Amino acid sequence: MGLFNIFRRPATVFIGDCLSRKITPVSELPVVLNGKSKSGQRSPLCRINQIEKRFFIESLDENNLPLLDGDPVETSRLLTLDRLYSLTLHGHILALTISRAESPFSESFSSSTWIVSKRDSPINQFKITDEHLNRAILSRKFTPLSNYLVSPQGVDASFNLADLYELLPENVENQDTPQKTDYGVDAASLENPRSGHTCPNCWKSFAISDVMNIATHDSLIGDPELGSHVKLRFKAERFNDLGQALDSEGLVSLDLACPHCRGRLPPSFLSQDQLIFSLVGAPSSGKSYYLSILLKCLPEDLIRHFGTNLQDADPNGNIGLNEMKNRLFSATTPEDAFISKTDFEGLMYERLKRNGKLVPLPRPFVYNLQDLSNPEKRAALIFYDNAGEHFQPTVSLDDSPGALHVAASSALFFLFDPATSRPFRKALADTQNIQFSTQSTDEQDVILSEMGIRVKKIRGKESYERIDTPLAIIVGKYDLWKDLLPTDQIRTSKERPLSDEDISANSKIVRELLLRLCPTIVANAESISSQTMYFPSSPLGHSPTEIHEGPLAGKIAPVPELIDPTLVTEPALWALSKIIGDKFKISPTLSSSQ
Repeated sequence: MGLFNIFRRPATVFIGDCLSRKITPVSELPVVLNGKSKSGQRSPLCRINQIEKRFFIESLDENNLPLLDGDPVETSRLLTLDRLYSLTLHGHILALTISRAESPFSESFSSSTWIVSKRDSPINQFKITDEHLNRAILSRKFTPLSNYLVSPQGVDASFNLADLYELLPENVENQDTPQKTDYGVDAASLENPRSGHTCPNCWKSFAISDVMNIATHDSLIGDPELGSHVKLRFKAERFNDLGQALDSEGLVSLDLACPHCRGRLPPSFLSQDQLIFSLVGAPSSGKSYYLSILLKCLPEDLIRHFGTNLQDADPNGNIGLNEMKNRLFSATTPEDAFISKTDFEGLMYERLKRNGKLVPLPRPFVYNLQDLSNPEKRAALIFYDNAGEHFQPTVSLDDSPGALHVAASSALFFLFDPATSRPFRKALADTQNIQFSTQSTDEQDVILSEMGIRVKKIRGKESYERIDTPLAIIVGKYDLWKDLLPTDQIRTSKERPLSDEDISANSKIVRELLLRLCPTIVANAESISSQTMYFPSSPLGHSPTEIHEGPLAGKIAPVPELIDPTLVTEPALWALSKIIGDKFKISPTLSSSQ
């Protein structure tokens, strides 16, 4: 059917019963949905209606309010076309959408399978069947129920696990408590012992059994979801003697792809845990420079002082970051060292399918972290270089979901740019610096606040609740503003990373400065996370210079021979110490020779 006919088809209300997995299309409105009242009798609880071209849901019983995406529908709510809602009624949990498509629900919706996650850790998800989920709930293996969210496989509609409790059959026999996973759930109930991998491209979870392969043969160009320029994604059915998948032309297929977005997965991705480090900041705040220099300095500090190897895990996927890093550290002129701003369609982004449409998603930069004294201790560190516009309130997560990784992050890093802050500019009014000549809107407190709102919303937290994910507030360009503090008040060290004591002392000083000049940054940060630390940092170690000639005339760029990174790795090392343990802490007396 052509595109024109799709737009001519009238919108239909699709109601998916998440228990029976029955999908009911409704084309004639209004429609009344019934449920059980508190007395146990069936009664009308809500109505879906259309007024002109707009759709609404309204409550019919003030004592039994339906929950739409977890919020009570007290009077009437507008419904958006093609958006999927979770609708909880007394006696029913439903997935609701209004669409002109023939069937907006995935075929996997009928599989009687659920995706379970903890509220405060959405990255750790796993798949479980109806039967095993019922047994796990009734035998009290999820405690407390309010800490968990559940979604039917095939739809992005999340429900409180507690909402399922009263709907389950009471005659399911309790089982003896078997061996448990980290979540306290029967390990045998999982469909796959390593299910629940989260794609680093689209941040959706999948089981190993659902993973796709990427064709190798040159003739297999063209994927029905991603376009004619992309190698075919397929479910492997043929294997060689080593168990390696073969494409339809008989060539070994070693590259894997996510079954949701079909994005390429990094090598060894399925064999180790992943830690996402999300770097957020306003447009043109210097995130690309910071990330490039961090990934040059961090591996050096880790091997020198902690006996830990941080190695490029995906040279092909990391090519954008490697090019920036190599350009910066091999440059001989400011023109060579210039790094352009990250945008939605640049080298740092890839267009992949998410929720039925192609959207720009930031490329993950994956590095393997391994303790050389205990090689079994390893994980993948994943970094993102996000366009700052992704965190502006006007940018929809549906159209540009590139900011979603912050909700799955193990650590959050917010890069604050003093050069665009009006209070910092005023305090440094006597300083002649090229960075003050650029005119830009200071919206950093708004972006930080929006980041917090999105993390809490996706994690199912109330606005007043705090997450326990480490949050580093990095005040960049320390060389620019260090004269606002007494001489040598900030502790620095070229021989080794700072100790915990040094980091805490610096954090207190930087926090006090922000409280004086930009108090809303402190207020927003400490309302987001219960683990917040403040860091001074100067990735370049000097102020950049203006380029006067050529295509980059008017731009500012670093002077290669003056690059001297200062206090760059401390935020990442602090985050690792919070996530992994004391291995990444340095005592005040430790010297580089020890």
